[in-house]
Amino acid sequence: MKKIFTVLFGSLFLTSVLVAGCGREEAKPVAIAAGVDKCDVCNMLVPDDHNATETILKNGKVLKFDDIGCQNAWSTKNGKDQIQARFVRDFNSKEWIKLENATFAYDKDFKTAMAYGVLSFKDKAAAQKYIDEQKKGKLLTPADLETHSWERNMEMMKQMKQQPNMQQNAH
Repeated sequence: MKKIFTVLFGSLFLTSVLVAGCGREEAKPVAIAAGVDKCDVCNMLVPDDHNATETILKNGKVLKFDDIGCQNAWSTKNGKDQIQARFVRDFNSKEWIKLENATFAYDKDFKTAMAYGVLSFKDKAAAQKYIDEQKKGKLLTPADLETHSWERNMEMMKQMKQQPNMQQNAH
């Protein structure tokens, strides 16, 4: 009798663990509603371009950002305990990729929505090619982003404010 109870209890426990694990869908990015969605940090409109990023919280809420620097600012302020997944866009194709699978190119003069100068690429070769073509910049890994200085190019911000349409057209 004890053996039957143990087998039955063990089977029920294993089944409940498997069902609970299957219940959670993998987090996926959602479409950007250009002209509608606002950055959850700076409140600027989030254009549907290569600078857009998203963070999916464990409760299913989707946070949208116009620049990876804003995404980082949110994570720094709120921590990562609530985060289920973070997505960035490939610079060339605008394809969504998980932040931890991307490679990044940084230079203070690379144009981004909020002048953080960090661009996302789906692979290291594409990021290196961009750096080589620009003749400036450096490669960053997802781990490097943790210690990156995240300083904005204030001269670029000043230029974008002087030309309001430049920010929308630069993407």
